[in-house]
Amino acid sequence: MFRFTVEHLGFLAKVPGLPQVFDALLLVTTALRRTPCLVAMEQIETHLRSLPEMRLRPHRLGGTEFVLAGHEIAHLHGNGLLDVRLNAPERNRWVQSGRVQPHHVLLESSWVSLWITGAADVPTALELLETAAWLRASGFRT
Repeated sequence: MFRFTVEHLGFLAKVPGLPQVFDALLLVTTALRRTPCLVAMEQIETHLRSLPEMRLRPHRLGGTEFVLAGHEIAHLHGNGLLDVRLNAPERNRWVQSGRVQPHHVLLESSWVSLWITGAADVPTALELLETAAWLRASGFRT
């Protein structure tokens, strides 16, 4: 459903509030059918809330946005899809390692995607987010 919506109905993302409603439905589905994913998502968000300079806020396309020094470094959709912004060398390193995929829409960008399915994905997600945070703190620009 998510892939179909993104590929064929992406233009609906411009309707105010609709991405948030869609993501809320994804989150409900995750809570009802994929509890391990929801628990892992909560663990990731709890960890990021504990970081002093990290801010969490609603993402413009639904889900939770992770902001460091006023810049989005990542966002987590209600279906467990974590999108993280890196620089080109780090993006290539992570994709080549096979632990993440190129961004699910912006295939050639510096963004990568990681599907969270359960507790086993939390360490990878946190390492990926720490890499993005370190890059942002170091002042990288894409």
